[in-house]
Amino acid sequence: MTDYSTQAQVRRITEEFARKRSRMFVAFACIEGAMLAGAVIVVYVLKLVDPDVGVWILVALALIGSLVLSTMIIRQIKAQQQAIRDVGGTPFPGSTGPTF
Repeated sequence: MTDYSTQAQVRRITEEFARKRSRMFVAFACIEGAMLAGAVIVVYVLKLVDPDVGVWILVALALIGSLVLSTMIIRQIKAQQQAIRDVGGTPFPGSTGPTF
């Protein structure tokens, strides 16, 4: 028998978004790793780009990747909060510990 209480729905939503977030991290790591490995190969193995410029290419790829990942995480958190609100739950339940 499926529990349709708000608390159970919030728990299911949280678990679903945790699975989605895990898949997103794995996919992002594979793509970002391949891009960085490709840049390293182009700069240091094939020597198609001067290493002084290549360092900046690697830094730029890392910065762009971090911005993309941050944006993806924020969007997913907002979607999770909205899904929880849609079922009548509270996105941030009260905590028993200190808040910083």
